Amino acid sequence: MTKKIVIACFLLMIPSFLAAAGLDAVCTPHPSSVDFSWSEVPGAVYYDIYNEDAFIVRLEGDATSYTVSHLLSDTDYSFSIAARTADNETLDAAFLDTATGSWDGVYQWVNRTNEDNRGRMRSFTLRVETETDPAVGQYHALYMIMDDGAEVRISPIYDFSDPSSGEWVDYKSDSPAAISYRLNAERFNTSVFKPSRWRVDKLVIDYDSSSAYIQTSALGITVETVTTYRLYEEDGAMKMSFQTEGSGIVSSMLFNNPNPGEGDAFILTRIQ
Repeated sequence: MTKKIVIACFLLMIPSFLAAAGLDAVCTPHPSSVDFSWSEVPGAVYYDIYNEDAFIVRLEGDATSYTVSHLLSDTDYSFSIAARTADNETLDAAFLDTATGSWDGVYQWVNRTNEDNRGRMRSFTLRVETETDPAVGQYHALYMIMDDGAEVRISPIYDFSDPSSGEWVDYKSDSPAAISYRLNAERFNTSVFKPSRWRVDKLVIDYDSSSAYIQTSALGITVETVTTYRLYEEDGAMKMSFQTEGSGIVSSMLFNNPNPGEGDAFILTRIQ
């Protein structure tokens, strides 16, 4: 780690006379990443990429493209690409200002089969909204849109400042978190058995995904399930992968995506 920091500081210096330099480079922003491409600079042995003053990566001289990932969505960024010799002499540079896109919108999964968990899973609609919390920074909240247009937040189930987030909750509780949990359980549980109580064990948040680890108690047995969503782009469309997984007997009680060719996760496409 110390070696990387030293290298980053050493490579940081881009001569000011190159502020108007013309390394031929372009960038294509996405909600959580930016794609870069550039033309080769004669004599260049390395290409160094920066996010403002922060060193990102050093690439070999035959590289002409790179993707910077793990970026905040809907955020302005200033990048630079410097072409350098083996002696660390800067030959040319490009300075690129861009803004990442937004994941916000309405995403929908539609069942193309007759397998619908007793009529409860003909479709599945979520709204994504970018939010910020002092403790975790930027995250994406998911709101399930009901048939009557009402919305219920299903991720995260609790506010991050809520001290009760790790406590056991009665399945029949009328708290907002319990309503959210029960809504998911009723849709994705294929068995006739209902949990007696549940609790949030862990929540993992990334730039374009989130995983909620939930412990559930039923019939005297405690199991853990993991509900994960991931936002991504495919063939020019914004999509979401959404799935709840569990081990042992609970895995046989979960409703998975029945659409052929899509795997077990529900694949939602942004429609608004």
